Amino acid sequence: MASTGGETVYLTLRARILSGELPANATLREQALAEELGVSRTPVREALRRLDETGLVTFVPNRGATVVAWSLEQVRETYFVRAGLEGRAAGLAAGKITEAETDRLAELIEEMEPLLTAVEDSGLARLGALNAEFHRIVVSAARSPQLLTLTASVGRVPLMAGTFRRQGEQFRLRSNHQHRDILTALRSGDEVWAEVAMRSHILAARNAVTNAA
Repeated sequence: MASTGGETVYLTLRARILSGELPANATLREQALAEELGVSRTPVREALRRLDETGLVTFVPNRGATVVAWSLEQVRETYFVRAGLEGRAAGLAAGKITEAETDRLAELIEEMEPLLTAVEDSGLARLGALNAEFHRIVVSAARSPQLLTLTASVGRVPLMAGTFRRQGEQFRLRSNHQHRDILTALRSGDEVWAEVAMRSHILAARNAVTNAA
């Protein structure tokens, strides 16, 4: 089991990679990361091993790691898998989601709204975090441990932050409008509608990411 320190370092580095802050082919050195994060090299090494297992870095013991460069085909395939898994999760969630969960989804949509015109990195990072929480809640509401595990293993493509930046306001507006559609479907209890809405949302993101790559 991962230590508390290792878990914190892992989550920090994972978030940096997925946001694009640590780009493809960036070198991650144990000693430098340990000094930056104020920890020993042991939790850093533990985190880099886990990132290697999830396919985000290539880890070499005693040397560090390199952020993996995703091919366009790998990006497309990841989105196809996510669309299938999260679409199914949304369908299941339509019959099980609680009012508290749908209320939180509505809050997230409203919190994302003023960030749709953001240009600074902090705003885009916040938008990405809110978007990720929206998707986590929907998957959790499916009440399926298997789907939770599978969606976590697939992860998120480390290109979305760059796409938010390059595609601009219109892309973000469409994305949040699709969030509203998903929420309406979930509140209606319509499993087919919810599944199709989520699947369409993720495939639209795939098109935006791969067209911009």
